[in-house]
Amino acid sequence: MYNLTYALTSYNRTDDLWFTIRYIIVATLFICILWIFSKAITKKNYISLKDRRIKVVERTLLSNDKSLLLVELENIFYVLAMDKSGIHLIDKREDLTHEQFVKEDVKSTSFVDQLKKSIIKRDKDKESRDE
Repeated sequence: MYNLTYALTSYNRTDDLWFTIRYIIVATLFICILWIFSKAITKKNYISLKDRRIKVVERTLLSNDKSLLLVELENIFYVLAMDKSGIHLIDKREDLTHEQFVKEDVKSTSFVDQLKKSIIKRDKDKESRDE
């Protein structure tokens, strides 16, 4: 009687083990393929963004729906106003350079040096306020 019940169910723990192993392998391969695909798309988008000729140099938010933009296009700077109704040209400047908008101390130093300067400046300001 016992042999008949075993033959009807044919349940085996090794089948569950192999199913679990296959499931883990397939899931891992699927995640790896998705990761490779996302890296390829990210690299493609980075390359396409790097070669753009239109650059937003500065953006200032005036209210929830209004802002000012400084846009560079082929070494010509445009000051634009943007709101719900659209984008409006305020001024066109050909005498500006991109270097005028980059701070001098940020241009030539690394992040760590910049962080040190910021901490020292903050500590000095704190000491002067305490005195």
